[in-house]
Amino acid sequence: QGCAPGRNSREAELRSARRTEAQAFSTRFEMHPYGQGYPGQPGFGDQSQQMQPLMQSQMPQPGSMAGGGQQPMSSPFGAAGGAGGVRSNPFGAPGAAPPTAPFGGASAPPTGPFGGPPGAAAGGCGGPPPPQGRQGPPGDSYGAPPSMGSPYPGQQENIQQPQGQVNPFANASGGGAPGGARPGGFYPADSGMGGHGGMGAMPGMGGQGQDQTALIKELELASSPAHFVRSTLSRPPSSASVKQKCSIPLGIVLQPLAPLPPEMEEVPSVNFASVGTIVRCKSCRTYVNPFVHWESNGRRWRCNLCGESQTTTDSYVNSLDETGKRVDRYQRHELHKGAVEYIAPGEYMVRPPQPPVFMFVIDVSYTAVATGMLDTVVSSIKEAIQSGQIPGGSRAQIGVITFDTSLHFYNLNSNLSQPQMLVVSDLEDLFLPLPDDILVPISESESAIMNLLDSLSTIFRETKVNESCMGSAVKGAFMAMKHIGGKLLVFGANIPSVGDLSLKSTRDNPRLLGTDREVELLRPVNNGYKDLGADLTRAQISVEMFLAPQQYIDLASISPLAKFTGGDVRYYPTFHIQHSGLKLKTELMHVLTRYMGWEAVMRVRLSRGWTITKFYGHLFIRGQDLLVVPNCHSDQTFAIAFDMEENVTPDPILCVQSALLYTNSDGERRIRVHTWAGMTSQNYNDIIGSVDVQATTAMMAHIALAKSLEATLPEGRNKLQSQCQQIVQAYNMAPTVEALQFLPLYIMGMLKSAAFRPTNDIPADLRTYIWMRLETLSVSQLAAYFYPRMMALHNLPDNIGVPDEAGRITLPDMLNLTSESMSQDGMYLLEDGEVMLLWIGRAVDPGLLSALFGVPSFEQMDSLQAEAIIGTRGDPLSTKVMNILRQVRAERPVPFMQLKIVRCGEPAEPRFFASLIEDRTLGLQSSYTEFLTRMGYRPQTQNPPGGQQQQQAGAGVLLAASACPRPPSAAPSEEPAGQSVDFGMPRVEGLRSHLPSSSQRRRRCRANFASSP
Repeated sequence: QGCAPGRNSREAELRSARRTEAQAFSTRFEMHPYGQGYPGQPGFGDQSQQMQPLMQSQMPQPGSMAGGGQQPMSSPFGAAGGAGGVRSNPFGAPGAAPPTAPFGGASAPPTGPFGGPPGAAAGGCGGPPPPQGRQGPPGDSYGAPPSMGSPYPGQQENIQQPQGQVNPFANASGGGAPGGARPGGFYPADSGMGGHGGMGAMPGMGGQGQDQTALIKELELASSPAHFVRSTLSRPPSSASVKQKCSIPLGIVLQPLAPLPPEMEEVPSVNFASVGTIVRCKSCRTYVNPFVHWESNGRRWRCNLCGESQTTTDSYVNSLDETGKRVDRYQRHELHKGAVEYIAPGEYMVRPPQPPVFMFVIDVSYTAVATGMLDTVVSSIKEAIQSGQIPGGSRAQIGVITFDTSLHFYNLNSNLSQPQMLVVSDLEDLFLPLPDDILVPISESESAIMNLLDSLSTIFRETKVNESCMGSAVKGAFMAMKHIGGKLLVFGANIPSVGDLSLKSTRDNPRLLGTDREVELLRPVNNGYKDLGADLTRAQISVEMFLAPQQYIDLASISPLAKFTGGDVRYYPTFHIQHSGLKLKTELMHVLTRYMGWEAVMRVRLSRGWTITKFYGHLFIRGQDLLVVPNCHSDQTFAIAFDMEENVTPDPILCVQSALLYTNSDGERRIRVHTWAGMTSQNYNDIIGSVDVQATTAMMAHIALAKSLEATLPEGRNKLQSQCQQIVQAYNMAPTVEALQFLPLYIMGMLKSAAFRPTNDIPADLRTYIWMRLETLSVSQLAAYFYPRMMALHNLPDNIGVPDEAGRITLPDMLNLTSESMSQDGMYLLEDGEVMLLWIGRAVDPGLLSALFGVPSFEQMDSLQAEAIIGTRGDPLSTKVMNILRQVRAERPVPFMQLKIVRCGEPAEPRFFASLIEDRTLGLQSSYTEFLTRMGYRPQTQNPPGGQQQQQAGAGVLLAASACPRPPSAAPSEEPAGQSVDFGMPRVEGLRSHLPSSSQRRRRCRANFASSP
């Protein structure tokens, strides 16, 4: 297209209309305050209710819809379909035959940033994708920036603008052509906002601080909710020079299928069948979202990521209101909600939808039988089937394979009176002993499946074989299910010592623990399991591992099998059914019944000027940038690090969009799309003040884990300490920024945690498991691991531990993690998302022991028996404590948290006190005060001249976090009745009179940072 005539006059019109748009914005409804909308915070809940004032007061009448439609865009991630019709292969070339592999294929890549098909070479987890910025051809200029005033408050606000011009949104002319001004989504065509020429401010901004605040609120409201997407910064830097001043890593944490918080509405489904095709950008394949820019009275729209202007499909056209937004935006979920789910048409499928398939590969060696692992697994599978909770209904299929030093396949044909066992002992030349009936529908063969599960314990009761061919068993299961894909659940009790991919227990070397060479034990001995994982991924098979060994199993070498197939590792050291059976059973039931997406692939797209630098999580990068997750579930979390592109000025609003294409358990192909937007800034205080402490903690943990595995553990710790020093220095410069008060506390928690501390008490298998777990945790779970929650149970007020009118349980106040918060006559519950520890002092009230455990004195307590008795005696206090434990488990549903009783003086006591991170601990012999001093914290008396007034505003807040905390009785809770204290942020309470009150600090925690739903 050539430049449209009269461009200069239209630019003048656009500039003059800014005042008109400012007036339009002033009449809009009052958004909820910035920082709300997080789980557990005021304003959190049904977004439709939050939108109601606007919908009632300003909802325009929908315009007429023109008929007709475009040719469907066939590729979910590639270029637009050609004129020849719908593609049969969404990842290949137009008209090409479907590839043999699920992600094979393809012709020359299209021009869009994500249009290219997966490459033939196998990728890997965590590798950097190619640059994602828009790569235009030579001479593809966006035009010179218009000479406008600064969009930031207080800078050149008195710029005079032409008067008497028309509303730019009433302009019926077409969108700009290449070489002309290119306004992005959410802004008009002309502005002084930085970025590519013409990428301007939001309508009505005009450099006014009030309108900029309104824009920020509107961006927040339209973005995907915080339980799906959380960014480390809600106000990213707008230039490389400002970014260098910031000490915060740039990135987002994404949980695309996250469970919904209470009272939150379901993610709306969007069906474009009436339109003819899902509306997407022809250049970069971005899905239409609330931040695109509409032109020509709705007949054209401009992509908010790449800036491409394109014609609106005739059947999707609608008129615009006075603010340049579509009048029907509140009737279309995709135009006002950042989280939507599209119903994918047929062109998004390369084969019929995959049914839910569960293949159980179970160790039946002597250890598995003797410890009760086999009985636990069998009873859990039976319960899941009988309860009808396994998703998929009549479509769901199940298969069972057992192994020790040979493989045992089972014929589950419904016509057989008893299942048939077929043994394959030749592990060098594996084969399937029968072509069918290894995988069978549950609805047809439930009787055969239940008969087999009932007989397994009897068949192997007298076994003496205590070796494992796990590698061969996984390959045998791969052969049985590669034609269909599904979930492969592996249960092991011994190190794989025979068959393919066998390992040696002699690799374990405890002398290396706590040294610089420890990382040698944390790396795989070879790439055998990683390569097998790549093969499984191509067949759409995901691996979940449940490992319950009694000794070293070389988890570092086995775990890539789960990591690179999008699965998880669950580790139960020294397992026995009496103390760990309930945990294994509960977690297996959760894996079988949670919400799942099958044969899933995902892409993440960014605005111009930004590029993804790293992916973190359990996934496989196929080709260059296609994230393959054969089974994406509700617990799956990914972290994406990004940065500015060199020599490219970023757009003034950073937009991030993720698209997860998957098949649900009902056989429907869906596309879960999350779009997040944040306004960039040149103001250092604005950027630092927008830090999401927990999301930043998660991103720093991922970076440090990757550094530790790539180099050494000391280098990973040095990375954290260097980051902390920069944050403390930033706080010295900006002491009023509250977010910087808490990041050093979380970083100290990382350094003292079992993930990073330089001690020799953490076996290599356990450290590997912790790393694997942290790679997939949600933000709130990960934050809880590094800063656990401690509560007193011996002095519960009347309103604590009892349900309110809404059935919610109010929890006790959260205590500082220091022994000075405790006393010998108390009982303290500590939870970190993995386990609950109940510490009991020697001088505890005997009446309390009698009410909870039925024993008259401390000396007569038995910790193991007490764990089973607590909450069962019917005493009011016992009921209160049980309600508290249930509420904690409800807030931390994954994994199942066991309760362990720790009496004062018992050998398990160091495990409890190692979590009191504000004291000197085994991992780091520094209290919080000493740690801050080492990191460069500068108290008020050491402030340089000229900075005293600024320091007064925030003086001593960091130091207050390390001061001796008051006893809980001295600081009564000011929480509203029926509302749990936010445990996502540590409570900072000091004794200095010039500090903010404890109630003010609690409100700040709730206003800025999210807690677990």
